[in-house]
Amino acid sequence: MTKVDAIKQVLEDNGGVAIWSIIYNQIEKYYPNIKNQKDWKAGVRGVLYRDLGKNFKMVDEGVIALLYYDENNLALTEDIQDTSKAIQVKVRIGQEKFRRKLLKYLKFCPITGIDDKRILLASHIKPWALSSNAERLDPNNGFIFSPTIDKLFDKGLITFENNKELIASPDLSINNIKKIGLQVGKKYSKLPVDSRTSYLEYHRNNIFISEL
Repeated sequence: MTKVDAIKQVLEDNGGVAIWSIIYNQIEKYYPNIKNQKDWKAGVRGVLYRDLGKNFKMVDEGVIALLYYDENNLALTEDIQDTSKAIQVKVRIGQEKFRRKLLKYLKFCPITGIDDKRILLASHIKPWALSSNAERLDPNNGFIFSPTIDKLFDKGLITFENNKELIASPDLSINNIKKIGLQVGKKYSKLPVDSRTSYLEYHRNNIFISEL
């Protein structure tokens, strides 16, 4: 099996669409020796980018799909003309609705303590692009984080155990962890994990970058 075939299979396993961390985490199943290669992640990206328009396409920032994938799957179903602009509008509307739901229950970032709603972000645990419509609006599929924590979590550079313990990816340097002010292994007691454990398990297994 070629790298292209392996990437295609990973996408097919995920309904035709995935983000980078899912491809990195699952490609070894179809290309067993890939992680023995130097700069293997760059190699995966290079193969995929060279095949854009043939087997793959980018449907959003960091969201890769098979060529046949219908971008309407990224948006909540509404009676609105299905143009690229309309799809982007639906996504923004859905994400803002999700944020309002979360802010009813979660008033601050449990990692930094920041409570200014103007800068707090709603972070999906299972990414928007990979969720069903019900999951996209499910408050249990999200945390309220400050911007830096949101970015780290979204990119799979940090995650959490069900006991609220922070895990950091080896892709994130110890120096940067210290600069951000995180403590690996610390249990963040304010993190609302109850009713979110199944989504967190998905994040740890599919989004979190567990190795270089």
